[in-house]
Amino acid sequence: MGASVGVGGLIVGTSMLVVLALAVNAIDLRMETSLETIESASEPSSSFTIDNADIALGAVTTLQIDNAGTGYADGTLSTLEPGGFSGTYTVNSTGAIISWSITNHGDYSSDPTIVIDNVPPGASNGALSVVSRTTVIDVTFSNTGATIVPVDEVWLFLDGDTPTKLSVLAPSVDSDFIYSGDIVTLEWRGLGNSSFDDLAITVDGYSVTRALI
Repeated sequence: MGASVGVGGLIVGTSMLVVLALAVNAIDLRMETSLETIESASEPSSSFTIDNADIALGAVTTLQIDNAGTGYADGTLSTLEPGGFSGTYTVNSTGAIISWSITNHGDYSSDPTIVIDNVPPGASNGALSVVSRTTVIDVTFSNTGATIVPVDEVWLFLDGDTPTKLSVLAPSVDSDFIYSGDIVTLEWRGLGNSSFDDLAITVDGYSVTRALI
């Protein structure tokens, strides 16, 4: 009988150890979960606002110099038709137009007539024309949260598709990070002549959408 009691006690003792081990494990899991919850709650979430989202289906994106002319000085360009385009041009030592730059692409339903502004006395024959008009989306958004967001983690979508990283669209962003209060402005090109309705920005599970106008 003594042996039976001893074996029974051993079984009971082992069972109690198993129960104790399970209880300790459960407590550890609850503590780990609680700590994760507290840590997650203490981390501020990302927050962005889209301040501007404009789409131009006929943005002037490329010009050509049809005639360099003579006697010009570095100056500005505009269009005969209304639409918002503006640009600049530079000349060489003889006053011939050698390069151009677009400062505002505007929006036109057909190719506008490029105008050389304020032609200097004696200048003549200079002429430029539009080579291409494409879809361009102008976007301005702000980091309104308390988090510092890596540029490489910001994604932009058009109509829920075309996922594109901000780092691809705006390689000239001042920093690799977007700090709280920072404002980012970019032009989304390379869209052909497509039309879109909505733009969305997604960062670390946070998403905000705005209609394109």
